[in-house]
Amino acid sequence: MARWEYQTLLYGTAERGLRRWVLTAADATAPSQPAGESEKGRFIGRIWQANRLLETALKQLDAEGWELVSASFSGMLAFYGTAVVRRPATPA
Repeated sequence: MARWEYQTLLYGTAERGLRRWVLTAADATAPSQPAGESEKGRFIGRIWQANRLLETALKQLDAEGWELVSASFSGMLAFYGTAVVRRPATPA
């Protein structure tokens, strides 16, 4: 029995010009769920913006029992991020 339940968040372009974090769906055909706030993307200060938007997403997810495991960012022009959150697994 697994002790933890994991979710992956992706940071990228939500709609034209907007940036946000989304919870990836378990199925590739299902839409991802937004987490936290979204706002117009920046080029200067984009790492700061990604971290600040991650904080808003974590505040929302913390209420559901999720905790941050790791986060990383990559890319020069096509900037993106990945974060992993976990919570104790519920018995089936």
